[in-house]
Amino acid sequence: MKKTSLLIMALCSISSLQLAYANSHEANGAATVGKCEGMANIDFSLSYLDADKDGNISKEEYLSGNKSNTEKIFNHIDANNDGKLDSAEQKEIEAVYKAIHTKYKTKSTSI
Repeated sequence: MKKTSLLIMALCSISSLQLAYANSHEANGAATVGKCEGMANIDFSLSYLDADKDGNISKEEYLSGNKSNTEKIFNHIDANNDGKLDSAEQKEIEAVYKAIHTKYKTKSTSI
């Protein structure tokens, strides 16, 4: 149940990412036919936030990694409340990012 709750909260919390992905799928503000073209090998990993390369992402690393990252989001995605995102938590977050991307990719857009 906690995993489901975590995933739902993460999906809600990262809705701004969905908008960013949506913008990357459009050309000149109009929806394109081949949404995601050239994005087959996109990396949804958070490892770029791991400044000290210890395999964990601390709250400080998370907050300094992107201006849209907030302490509230970090607290939601830190499932075990240990103050860092371990590899298991990172994999869950990556799965949520992939799900958002897949949902958008398969979404029918008609103007």
